[in-house]
Amino acid sequence: MENLSIDNLLVTAVIPFYNPESKFKKVIEDTLPFVDYLVLVNDGSTQNVNHLIATDAKISLITIENNSGKGAALKKGFRKALALGSKYIITLDSDYQHEPKFIPGFIEALKTSGFIIGKRNISFSQMPFMRVLSNTLTSKVLSIKTKQKIFDSQSGFRGFNASIIQSILPETNGFEAESEMILRAANKGIHISFIDISTKYDNQKSSIKALKVIINFLKVIMKY
Repeated sequence: MENLSIDNLLVTAVIPFYNPESKFKKVIEDTLPFVDYLVLVNDGSTQNVNHLIATDAKISLITIENNSGKGAALKKGFRKALALGSKYIITLDSDYQHEPKFIPGFIEALKTSGFIIGKRNISFSQMPFMRVLSNTLTSKVLSIKTKQKIFDSQSGFRGFNASIIQSILPETNGFEAESEMILRAANKGIHISFIDISTKYDNQKSSIKALKVIINFLKVIMKY
């Protein structure tokens, strides 16, 4: 199937994962048609995931021996994407809360913006209470700190022009790394844009512990 490269600019998706559920296989299958490369970063999974990963020349698998956190996995994935010569990089989660069908929208938006975040419908009917609370608080604080309107700070469905990646790589290794990337981008004068996406919540288990995320987020805020 023809990929969606723009003017021969390579598109790479980066998906970090830790003990993914069966929907991971569908995430991979539905992402592949939209990208030139797919970098999967196994962040120390304790279960066998080989049966979920398709055999495809587009796929690069990176394995971190011990669980190091989403930020650490993203950094590994970004560096691999840059080594592949990618010009656009898309990140999404492994649990199919992010639908790969929105990737073309990110690619289109990246024609005019260096950093795109997928804006979800943040509501108690769509998301668990603590997720709504932590996302609302962090988004408001980041809006004040960056002097930009941050609609959804915790969305992992993002698009980047590869040219900005080195300057915004986070120092932290946990979920707070995604907020740190927003802060670093704002400090570099990079405008952060948003596009609307839908989100699927089917009672998936989440590895996010909201209180810990908020505490680590506040530590990051203090540094910038």
